[in-house]
Amino acid sequence: MTTTELLTTIKHLGITLQVDGDRLKFGAPAGALTPELKDEMVKHKPALLAVLAPVAEYITLAGGLPLPVPALRLAWDLEARGFPLHTDADHQFIVPNDSRLTDIDIVAIQRWRLHLGAIVEYEAPEIA
Repeated sequence: MTTTELLTTIKHLGITLQVDGDRLKFGAPAGALTPELKDEMVKHKPALLAVLAPVAEYITLAGGLPLPVPALRLAWDLEARGFPLHTDADHQFIVPNDSRLTDIDIVAIQRWRLHLGAIVEYEAPEIA
C-alpha cells in the first residue's frame, strides 16, 4: 500500500490523524483500526509525519507571494535532484513520471502541488 492509498483508506474509515512532534495521534471509530492498518501506519510513519505536519514557517517573495518554507524546500530539492519542474496550460504543477521519486516525494508533491505551480511560474518583479 502506498502512503496515498493509506491516507485515502484512513479518510474513508473516518480515522483522524494528528502530528504531535515526532508522534502520530489518531482517533478511530470502533473496529476501524485493524492490526493490518496499524502496521501500514507504522510502515508509512515518516511519510505521514511529512504530509500532516503543520506549517510554521513562511517566506514572502518579492512581489508579496507568501510560500510555506516546506514547499520551497521541496522545489529546491526536486530541482537539485534533476527533476523537471513544469506547469501545464492550466498552471498546474506537472508531477514528473520518474521512478526515482520516493513515496515521500509523491506525498509531498501532492500536499504542495498548488504551491509548486506558483513557484514554477513565479517571476520576480523588476526593481527600479
